[in-house]
Amino acid sequence: MKSKTRMAVLLLLLAGGALAQGGNSELYLETTASAFIKTDVKLAPLDVLSGGEKSVLAADQLGEIISNDLVFSGLFRVGTEAGGPDSLSFEYAVEGTVEGPLRDADTTGETAPTTISLNLVTWPGRQLLLNKRYRPLPSQIRATAHHFANEVIFALTGEPGITMSRIVFSRSTGNGSDLYAVDYDGAGLLRLTANRVLNLCPSWSPDGSMIAFTSYRDHLQGLFVLDTANGQVRQIIAQGGLNFGADWHPGGDELLVSLSRGGNPEIYRIKPSGQIIKRLTVSKAIEISPSWAPGGRDLVFTSDRTGTPQLYIIDSDGAGRRRLTFEGRYNDSAVWSPRGDKIAYATREGNITQIVVMKSTGEERRVVTDQRWRNCEDPSWAPDGRHLVFASDRSGVFKLYVYDDEEGSFRQLTFGDEPDISPDWSH
Repeated sequence: MKSKTRMAVLLLLLAGGALAQGGNSELYLETTASAFIKTDVKLAPLDVLSGGEKSVLAADQLGEIISNDLVFSGLFRVGTEAGGPDSLSFEYAVEGTVEGPLRDADTTGETAPTTISLNLVTWPGRQLLLNKRYRPLPSQIRATAHHFANEVIFALTGEPGITMSRIVFSRSTGNGSDLYAVDYDGAGLLRLTANRVLNLCPSWSPDGSMIAFTSYRDHLQGLFVLDTANGQVRQIIAQGGLNFGADWHPGGDELLVSLSRGGNPEIYRIKPSGQIIKRLTVSKAIEISPSWAPGGRDLVFTSDRTGTPQLYIIDSDGAGRRRLTFEGRYNDSAVWSPRGDKIAYATREGNITQIVVMKSTGEERRVVTDQRWRNCEDPSWAPDGRHLVFASDRSGVFKLYVYDDEEGSFRQLTFGDEPDISPDWSH
């Protein structure tokens, strides 16, 4: 599901202003997990058969990434023969070999693939459950580890993991703000735009092939789409007034957007070509931040028709409006979980904005951050429906953090002195 912008960004878009700069030292949060039943997995050091120091480094890197992937999933504890908590009682083990190219091989150096064999076995019986063989280039070692970890998670849980997913976000760069993408674990940072204007509110298409976003390209605020395969950008729509807040339909064939068209912002369904399919709201109020339900039948959005921004649900024809939130004087940026059972959003609590998770029916509302987090904005669900990414300025500048909604634990995702906002987690 998609993350939408906070009201402050709406005001920024309306004014066409610049993002505020800020700076502070980096902050890393240790996870403080509550009690949770996990599966213990032994990660044996990979055997290096050939290839010298490069193969040893590759083996170490593979082991570290696979271990982190399993731990970050929240489903496993990982240890080795030589260490780990005394309470670990291994049920499974990951084993494997790394074989580098021979010195007399036809291809050497950065273009020489490494042969990697990885196994998942029961422990201590060592019954083979999963075997994968890879031949990655040196630059593909990280992706190889993520892929195998995903396979392990699926084999042991029946659910796909999130290790191959990425997060796109907007980072202030001095002359404007640009889109960046990063792996779910914080590695692989990639800059996607560099045009010295505001680029905000990115939204992944369901298949990951496109990113819709709002930009001030050509001195006009409009909606654009970036092709992730080649980096090419094309305009979707640029009408007078506000054009922002795109959220892809689960089918990938249309988007929800907020368009003012000379009046107050309203919610529309449009095609990726920019053609308007249907106007869903008609009100004198500001109605923004739409987010599809997983099935594409309903959507949640923000409206201030009662005097304060609150969350409402309507169906895809604009009918059946019902108010979802009654607590909080300022609620925005709602996103539906991929499983459809929960909604996360930002709420104003006193002088700060916090992250709330509740059932999609509006029940069991939980404020999952507190005063120590200062302002928290722009939640976006991971495809597992368990993890959330959001922006917080607890270090003095907005950076991205990941929250585990099962354990109640946090980890920092991005670092540095530049503000990072409006993250969106790929499917």
